[in-house]
Amino acid sequence: MGKQKGKLVQVTAVDIHGSKFYDIVFTLDSGSGGPRASRIGQESVYPNPQPGDDVLLHLVLGQLTKVEKRILETP
Repeated sequence: MGKQKGKLVQVTAVDIHGSKFYDIVFTLDSGSGGPRASRIGQESVYPNPQPGDDVLLHLVLGQLTKVEKRILETP
């Protein structure tokens, strides 16, 4: 799948035995399927992710591996 443009719907910080993660719900701009949920390590996400952020999602075999903030171009 590679990189897909999307939007964060929900972001929840999770601490499991001192390891930091985010539970992220996101949608893809392509509209394929509904919202998807994934847990990802804090080191694989840009600082302070927020619902509504436009993002570039790195997916391998459908699994989220990295989230980058996407800056939208203004006309």
